[in-house]
Amino acid sequence: MKKFIRNFLLPPSLFKFFVKIKKFFEQINYSKKDFENNLELKDIHTKDRCFVIGLGNSINNQDLTLLKDEVVIAVSGFFTHKDINIIMPEYYVLSPIFKNHGNFNKEERYISWLKAMDKTLDDRVKMIIHISDKCYVDKYNLFVRKKVYWNDYSPWFGEKIKSFELNRIPSIASVSEAAVSVAIYLGFSKIYMIGFDHTWYEKNDNHFDNKKVFQYFKKTQRELNKEFKWDSEIHMRNHADIFKKYKRLYAIKNNIFNANADENTYVDTFPKVRYEDLF
Repeated sequence: MKKFIRNFLLPPSLFKFFVKIKKFFEQINYSKKDFENNLELKDIHTKDRCFVIGLGNSINNQDLTLLKDEVVIAVSGFFTHKDINIIMPEYYVLSPIFKNHGNFNKEERYISWLKAMDKTLDDRVKMIIHISDKCYVDKYNLFVRKKVYWNDYSPWFGEKIKSFELNRIPSIASVSEAAVSVAIYLGFSKIYMIGFDHTWYEKNDNHFDNKKVFQYFKKTQRELNKEFKWDSEIHMRNHADIFKKYKRLYAIKNNIFNANADENTYVDTFPKVRYEDLF
């Protein structure tokens, strides 16, 4: 229905207005108190650098134990990595789980995944979780010994980004955008991205360990691609939006770098640096 309205009923300006109004009424259901603690994180790392880690198989060619004494922001299923207890991420970012992914797997599978994440991660980690998942976190008593910060997203249509709050992050197509946005909000002087290979268009399971990453779910990425008909064109269009967002985020401070292991990576949105040379 949203696509039909956008393509046939409303001109672009009115469609944007419609989306913003829809988001406004959606946010009425959330309490402002849920976001008050976010200010604790604003620009607290201005003298530090950080590493944002994705799930791409390129990290299999990097010695992640070098990150033992670094500030690390990890995402999604990275807690299944063999070096998780050495790296011990200080921050952990999740994209909206049940709102955006609830139709991919059954609720109990996501809860098992979150419980395993909670059990594996050090209790000193700071969790950044979308506000729509708060009801599930509360219902199943998840992350009770960890500090949880709630975030939310605002409609974004490709325009320049000057600043944002954690409860007003420009809308995302990938958890990588959320993680980089969090890093910017935290004020890091330099942000290095590794493990974000962006090879979805190949329609393969290109994670550092597909068996571990998908062990809590019935469906693999390959199976989801087939079921929901996510072909190369769809993935490439999503990538175009992601890379545009990257450019907008990079323009804020010009302090984001691609430290991917692949020297020939096609991701050229950020300056390329060699991971090993950073230590």
